[in-house]
Amino acid sequence: MIREIINFTNNLLEDIPDIMEWKTQPSKGLHVFIDIDEKGRWVNQNLQKGKDYDYYDGKNQNISLWSDCIRYQGVSDYITMNKVQKFDSKQKIHSCSPFALAFNFNFNDDDRKSLGIKKWKKGEKPTEEEKNANEDLVRSKRIKIISSRLKDYRNNALKMYSGADTEFRQIIDGFYSQMPSILNQVQDIPEYKSIIDKDYIRIYLRTIPYVRQQSYYAEYLKSEIFNDEKLSCGELGVIGFQTTFPNKKTFVKHKTSSLIKGISQRYSRDEALILNNFEKLLKRKITVDKKDFRCLPNPLPIVVDRREINKEIVKLFNSENDPMSYKELLKKLFEGTNQKYLSDYYLINYSNTKDGLKINDFDFVPLFRFNIECTISNCIELFNLNDKKSISNVFELEKEISTLFQQYNDKTGNGKSFLIGNYFGDKFEPSKGHSITEETTASFYKYRKSIYDYIYKSRLQSITDKMFDDMVYSAILSDISKDEFKEKRHTKFYAIGEKLNIWFSLYNLFTNYNKNEITMASKVTDLMSKMRSVAKGESNFETPEDFAFGAGQIVSYLIDRSVAANKTYAMLEPYLQKNKSNQLQDAIAQTIAIYKHDINVYKGKFERLASQVLTDDCNMEMKPLLKYFLAGCFCPCVIYESEKDKENNNN
Repeated sequence: MIREIINFTNNLLEDIPDIMEWKTQPSKGLHVFIDIDEKGRWVNQNLQKGKDYDYYDGKNQNISLWSDCIRYQGVSDYITMNKVQKFDSKQKIHSCSPFALAFNFNFNDDDRKSLGIKKWKKGEKPTEEEKNANEDLVRSKRIKIISSRLKDYRNNALKMYSGADTEFRQIIDGFYSQMPSILNQVQDIPEYKSIIDKDYIRIYLRTIPYVRQQSYYAEYLKSEIFNDEKLSCGELGVIGFQTTFPNKKTFVKHKTSSLIKGISQRYSRDEALILNNFEKLLKRKITVDKKDFRCLPNPLPIVVDRREINKEIVKLFNSENDPMSYKELLKKLFEGTNQKYLSDYYLINYSNTKDGLKINDFDFVPLFRFNIECTISNCIELFNLNDKKSISNVFELEKEISTLFQQYNDKTGNGKSFLIGNYFGDKFEPSKGHSITEETTASFYKYRKSIYDYIYKSRLQSITDKMFDDMVYSAILSDISKDEFKEKRHTKFYAIGEKLNIWFSLYNLFTNYNKNEITMASKVTDLMSKMRSVAKGESNFETPEDFAFGAGQIVSYLIDRSVAANKTYAMLEPYLQKNKSNQLQDAIAQTIAIYKHDINVYKGKFERLASQVLTDDCNMEMKPLLKYFLAGCFCPCVIYESEKDKENNNN
């Protein structure tokens, strides 16, 4: 796994030399460039905006020194915060170079308390004057602390950059001797008053050419890239990238391992640097007009021994003016290369969290098929709905599956899936004003990894027919529990009907049923035809599916007879709870007895259909037949069809 990442990153750096400059931005705050002559004198004391300094507010990228800010920050930033201790033991200064000074204004609660800095509690509303005074105090205290750390920082930095110490000693000495004056001048910059909390002030020694600073920084990185020098073995060491240290967790330490100090793998310094660059690329993100642009897609495919495809994927992902999703990326890739599939690659799903980079999933995919051919049929015969909806790729399939996990806004009635896509994130509760049941969310979190594997890895065995049945049935039960009867209509009629269409239309994707060359969607059409024939007295029930569908037709008709004020689909629940077909027959018979006064049996349609349902003598488990029962409930009831309708259906 790690070896493939190293090869992938190394190839990218060779094929796209400037990739480490993509999707980069300076830290929010002030960036100041200082010129010191060979005698240690400060040359550009009259700091000019756009020439000697610039302010980045985190939004406006149209600043004159944008490129310089990125470059000089890149050769002075720390590897990890722990590494900062070698420069400033108290970790107040966050740069790692004798040619730069970086610090922010973020104080922890203990420091705020000891320094008299206020932290406003929730609900407190300070006046503008109080707020400004407190921010001024934050800035003045931080400048004082930084000034007290300059001597140690300078000495430690020169130890780490011994070559620079010899070549540029007088210029560096001048830089630090002038720093009190430089800090005073920085405080006179108008934008200084805008800096607070995690905003940075970065002061760069511009006199030393950037290429020289870059070479010194590269040497520093190489010497400090290992995570723990004590665990190193010569030129091989432990890297920080996704490495844990068993010594820190005694109870999970390998007691019987023969590995050196419990470490399974060590890498060369060059390999460690490559992995460090890979981690930077994964974390790389800029925000423009509230849009997040990343350098690498998520998930990220790394194709084995196909560097040209890897290069094409990365360049394609960075080619648009708008952020590109993984779905859009693959669509463009398959359309642009005329490929029908992607094979032999590792797929990495990752998250950039407040605690650092987190790898959610790393798996090998032997074969991924983007294009599929299936159809969502309107087998339930919903009004104002097209007969068929074609699906041409796996992400269109994902969109249809998302229908099973939608929440509906109580005010607008609009449905939106907030679950699909959250394949690895923490579980969360639906927002207020939206309707979704615990059963639906539980169903998603139960199957989300299986859905991800099916869609993103073409792992067709990850979803079985029983799992799919459970997903859809849970979603329909959720709609049934949320149904209301308003203005002589059920609010969840179409939502349930759409899910039934998905159930029957997509069922064959998750089963070997299609070996019989019979689609589930066509079975509903056949069952409707069968019900019409039974209602006319021309045929009898022959299969368990006939019984279940017919029972659904009868129950639908009986619910219509109810005069209840709140006639919702919750009335289906007593029938859905029956485990055996004879129990369902008893429940139907009892309901007929209740509404017999409102049932006209002389026309024969209800009488013929009900007699077939009530006299069926095969005592069956109802769970496998629930889909047919619900289909019977929500398909047009043949009992209501007129003679003219029957003639049209027979033509």
